[in-house]
This record gives sequence, C-alpha cells and structure tokens, in this order.
Amino acid sequence: MELYQVNFLPWRQQQIKKKIREFLLFCFVVCCSVIIACIFLLLFQQIEINDLKNRKHNSQLQYEQIQQLTLQITAQQAQNNRLMNKKRQIDSIMENNQFLLRLLQNLSTITPPKSWLTNLQLMDNKIEIKANSYDFQDINSLSLQLKKHPGLSDIQLKKISRMNQLNRLHLTAKYQGEFDE
Repeated sequence: MELYQVNFLPWRQQQIKKKIREFLLFCFVVCCSVIIACIFLLLFQQIEINDLKNRKHNSQLQYEQIQQLTLQITAQQAQNNRLMNKKRQIDSIMENNQFLLRLLQNLSTITPPKSWLTNLQLMDNKIEIKANSYDFQDINSLSLQLKKHPGLSDIQLKKISRMNQLNRLHLTAKYQGEFDE
C-alpha cells in the first residue's frame, strides 16, 4: 500500500518559500551592505595611506630643505667668523697705525729745539731712533722724554757719541700699540 501525502495547507508552503526568499534577499542585502562598507573602508584607508605618503614626502622635502639651510647657515657663519677675524686684524692694524701716527706727531714736540732726528725705523714692534744735537743736554732730554712716553717700553741706549761739536744718540724701544694722550 502506498500512501500519498496530501498537502492540505498549500498556503504554508508558499509562506515558507516566501520567508526563505525574504531571508535570502535579506542575506543578499546584508552581504552587499558589508561589501559596500568594506569597499568604503578600503577607499578611506587608501585615502589615508595616500595622505600619509604625501605627508611623509613633504616631511622629507622639508628635512632636506632644513639640511640645506643648515649647511648654508653654517657656511655663512664660517664666512662671518672669517670676516670678523679679518675686521679684528684690520682694527688692530688701524689702532697700531693710529698709535704710530700719534707717536710721530709727538716726536716733533718731544725733540728739543736744537736737536733733530736723522733716522727713524719701525720693525716688528720696535722703533730705532737716531738723533743729533749740538747740546748734550738736548740729547739727554730727548732720551728722558722718550722714556716717559706712555707707548714706549724697554728703551735701550745703543750708542751716544760726540764727533766734533755734534752729539749723536742711537736708541731702540718697543712700542706697545695704543696709548691714551
């Protein structure tokens, strides 16, 4: 005997099929939504990665520019230091020349009236003076005046001589640069 199955509730079958379709449609929509969300997340992540790459590239460019500027500043500081040293040397030479100018100007007032200078040499912070006079007191006075001069030191008498009526003086001294008058 064979039994046949008879469906007395066809509407239930249809309702089950409908629920299965709805469930599959819902699953499809959820899967599509998840895929779309993943695609958006991937796109946003790619945008962020590109932004970070651009920042990194810009940072590297700024770092290279900073390095170049640092090198330029270092070179300019070295040049500035060289120029400052040169300026100091020139200032020192200028002060020395000013001292020598004042010394030469003072020599005319230091030299007694009846005496005259026959030789004046400057060499390596030393000055050599030769003078003549008819009066021995004038030669002595010149020697004393030079010893009192504020810019001269280590005054050494090399030679005093008398030939006929002429007294001769030869001395050396160290000059020290600038002095105040």
